[in-house]
Amino acid sequence: MGVPGTRTYEHAIRGGHPTVRHAVESMLLEERTRWAMQIHDGLTQSVTSAVLELQTLRHRIETDPQAAIVGLKEVEDEIRNDLRRIRELLFEMTSADPPPPEHRFTALVQEIADAAKLTVSVSVDGSLDHAPEEVLEAALAIVAEGLANAAKHSGAPEAHVRVHAEGDQLHVEIEDRGRGIAAIGDEDPHFGLRIMRARAEALGGSLDVESTPGHGTTVVAVLPVGEQGEVR
Repeated sequence: MGVPGTRTYEHAIRGGHPTVRHAVESMLLEERTRWAMQIHDGLTQSVTSAVLELQTLRHRIETDPQAAIVGLKEVEDEIRNDLRRIRELLFEMTSADPPPPEHRFTALVQEIADAAKLTVSVSVDGSLDHAPEEVLEAALAIVAEGLANAAKHSGAPEAHVRVHAEGDQLHVEIEDRGRGIAAIGDEDPHFGLRIMRARAEALGGSLDVESTPGHGTTVVAVLPVGEQGEVR
């Protein structure tokens, strides 16, 4: 199966002006590379991990059947997530229209959550159509760091990611209801605050962290977006 529009691209290449032909070939290569990276970085690694876990469980089932049953359930959940991602990829690859950026952003956050082995609810309010790539990349990087912190330090079974696009601002919130942190400082390498704040401030935005011991942690990033999709 080819990537979306492959036949259209190839038809345009044949007999076209050399400059146009080169541009179309570059577009086709870029699109194929993007799909290859998604499959390699996501599904290939996940399936390989599932195979290795099954090999381990094959030996454990003789010595510790109960632990093996728990392990099998985890592998089953991982494979179900892989099937969901495969369906999403197939939908994108066969759809005449590209998925809206909100759908793609949500899918990427879910991939980050799956990698962190954390249950995450994601909501996107408003349109991301005018958000530049560098803003969306910064938002995803902040989400990834925030979810990594939640998975490692909060002790909470789940986290919540909320994105709100309004006017010339993009609000990104990562919340967990775990143990919280007593002191917050950029110099503390464990929570990656310096990285997240640098990401936001590089775009002229801001990042705030609220945390109460025993009641969780909330990270809020505000990223400025121009009305025509330009970073201010």
